[in-house]
Amino acid sequence: YVLSENLAVEQGRILNPRLSQYLIPGIGDGPEHVESVVLELADPLGPWGARGMAEMPYITYAPAVIAAVHDATGVWFDEFPLTPSRVLAGLRAAENGTVRS
Repeated sequence: YVLSENLAVEQGRILNPRLSQYLIPGIGDGPEHVESVVLELADPLGPWGARGMAEMPYITYAPAVIAAVHDATGVWFDEFPLTPSRVLAGLRAAENGTVRS
C-alpha cells in the first residue's frame, strides 16, 4: 500500500475510479513467508472474542518502508504512496531546510 495505493481526489471528484487506475498490491507483492502467532486470548472488541487477521502481513509494510527510506536518506516521509517523485521532492526540500529529518 505504501508504494502504490493512492485515491486521487480533486474538488470532491475521484480521479481514478477504475481498478485499472487504482494500483493495489497483488499476490506477488507480499512476503514469500509469513510466520503467524496464534493468540489464545479472546479479543474483547471482536465478535464472540474473535481476532481479525485478513490483512495481517500488510500492517508492517508502511513503517518498514518508511524507516528504510529514512535510514537511506535521513528524511521522514508521511505522505503515501511513497513514489520516486515524492522521495525526490522530499530530498529537495531537505536540501532547502524545509522538511523534518
